[in-house]
Amino acid sequence: MITSVCLNPSIDRTVQVQGFAIGATNRIACEQSEGRGKGVNVALAAGTLGLQTCCTGILGEDNARLILEPLERLGVRERFVRQRGAVRTNLKIQDVENSTITELNEPGSPVQEEALVAVAAQVEELARKSEYLVLTGSLPPGCPASIYRMLMLRVADLPCRCVLDASGASLTDGILGRPFLVKPNLQELEQAAGCKLTTLREIRSQALAFIAQGVQIVVVSMGAGGALLTDGKTTLYAPSLPVGVHSTVGAGDAMVAGLICGFVQGVDLKEALRCGVAAAAAAVSSERGCLFERGAYEQLLSRVEVGRV
Repeated sequence: MITSVCLNPSIDRTVQVQGFAIGATNRIACEQSEGRGKGVNVALAAGTLGLQTCCTGILGEDNARLILEPLERLGVRERFVRQRGAVRTNLKIQDVENSTITELNEPGSPVQEEALVAVAAQVEELARKSEYLVLTGSLPPGCPASIYRMLMLRVADLPCRCVLDASGASLTDGILGRPFLVKPNLQELEQAAGCKLTTLREIRSQALAFIAQGVQIVVVSMGAGGALLTDGKTTLYAPSLPVGVHSTVGAGDAMVAGLICGFVQGVDLKEALRCGVAAAAAAVSSERGCLFERGAYEQLLSRVEVGRV
């Protein structure tokens, strides 16, 4: 089983406009609201790929339906810890004319101490039954940046493999928990490095710095620039697939699910990277993001090229 942890889920409201203008009146052409959050996205993509999946975390009671219904439709179990209040709303303004997305993200409701205690116990219980534990996404106000490291250390004696996809202090502190796999995007890797990384050699060097801290595998997602994977001995690179891009939101989460799908199937690093890139491409080309079609993923899988760096 795969357990995905989402401590700060969101309702993503996407509105489409033609030629978004700052400081002016913009007419909405269409809109949709969907339950999301990086941990939820991973669970949805993993469920789409046929993996037995459970999603846990902290969930506001008031509007939880939009989070829970898509998980239920895919057969993904949920073990969220409820707390008073509403799930935050993130507004995404999709400018169709200029192919841009502007995001306005709420921080979320302050986390309650009893909720943190309960979710830590829940994570430990689920990790005992899981092959992979995914820790990803932003943290709600009041949640310590060390929470991911603390959760990984709590399950360190279990055979469950931990996957970390975070940013800022959550990433740099989380690495101290020695996760099996870390998947930063290029911006997050540059933030950790404290400088711009413009070549594959520079990107590999910073990824190897994570390996030196005890991470077993680092995968760097670079959007249109492809993806790089290293385990310290072998470094692989896969260019992105030329697909029509509907939205890049959730692409990295789909990549995490694809990578895990490959590892669950017992494939080698090259094939796992192919799975991750194919899942990301399926997500960006789908109107439903991480709820892409399984057939589209399978068709894209054969098109992914992977080489050594």
